[in-house]
Amino acid sequence: MRLIVLFLLLIAAGAIGVGAFVYIDAGYVMLSWENYTVETSLWMFLVLGAIALLAVYIVLRALLVLFGSDRRFNEWRQRRRSLRARRQTTRGLLALAQGQWRRAERNLTSSAKDSDQPLINYLAAARAAYEQDKSEATDEWLKQASLSTKGSDLAVGITQVQLLQSRNQNEQALAVLISLREKHPRHAYLLKLLVKTLQDLEDWVALNELLPTLRKATKIPDEELRKLERNVALQLLDRARHANGGQGLTATFDGLGRDVRYTSDVMKSYIDLLLETEQEEKAEEALREGLKHVWHDELVEIFGRLKGKDASKQLLFAEQQLKERPNDPLLLLTLGRLALRVNDLEKAREYLQTGLSIKGLAELHAEMGKVMLAEGDETLACEHFQLALGH
Repeated sequence: MRLIVLFLLLIAAGAIGVGAFVYIDAGYVMLSWENYTVETSLWMFLVLGAIALLAVYIVLRALLVLFGSDRRFNEWRQRRRSLRARRQTTRGLLALAQGQWRRAERNLTSSAKDSDQPLINYLAAARAAYEQDKSEATDEWLKQASLSTKGSDLAVGITQVQLLQSRNQNEQALAVLISLREKHPRHAYLLKLLVKTLQDLEDWVALNELLPTLRKATKIPDEELRKLERNVALQLLDRARHANGGQGLTATFDGLGRDVRYTSDVMKSYIDLLLETEQEEKAEEALREGLKHVWHDELVEIFGRLKGKDASKQLLFAEQQLKERPNDPLLLLTLGRLALRVNDLEKAREYLQTGLSIKGLAELHAEMGKVMLAEGDETLACEHFQLALGH
């Protein structure tokens, strides 16, 4: 309030001062041009001059605004454009989430130039165009995305791969991934996309070559990585089984990493495939070596049924394992079978009886029945066979 009063007082004082000067001497001004003459007082001339200057200023400002050269107007206009672009982008993203591809593409592309993040607009628009099977538009929006933001090649490439994978266009996706990997050889997510694409293409050889890089460059959980390694190994073995009559099985198995080679499922698959291709002696040798690294009930039971070159050597190996596993019924079953094969009935009966005292497995009773028959005790043999059937 005091400032207003003070301001009014200053204006009044100024008016009084000007009035005093006017009263003392109004002054005289004459302007002449050819036949025209204008005469007025000095004070009126000054007032008219001030009005003219103000008019010129207003006209110049209007022209600047009209032609877009006014900084404040430009800032206001840019803010309006940005706000409108954000709203359109939001509508476009909502339409994209709802599967309204045409509306999404229209909103996203029309607002891209004024958007704070045009890369997002163009990438989302590419997705919308792709869902409409508009390949040329998809390529164009991906190109615009790359041009809109420096260093966006990887993001654009990954988006392109994801779009191709969504339509099972895995060959094209693989081509893009190979190109991207030349520039980003250890990018974790890029490697994951590459793994998925190679799995979809069933390119197990390429996946096997990629495994060492995956171990070093990605943060794939150990269990997931081991599962992938086993799956690759199984697929490679199966492929070798159907090539050249399975002659390349051993080379394929030996080419696998030690950690995956000596896992129960890979080992069993290898043995089964050797048996399918009538390589039983090789299967026995491989399993005898494998049991040193991986001990599994099913593998132990298979070992007792395999016929290697030397049954005595098989029996000796199994007996060596008994030192560490004296109460393993399946190992005792294997020992009984191998002893029976070398015709050592006493040893076979001893192993089988020990096994039965631990666990009355049907297989133990069946093998004991064979031993009883070999010894001529048909009554006891029938009892064991009945017990085996009863299980």
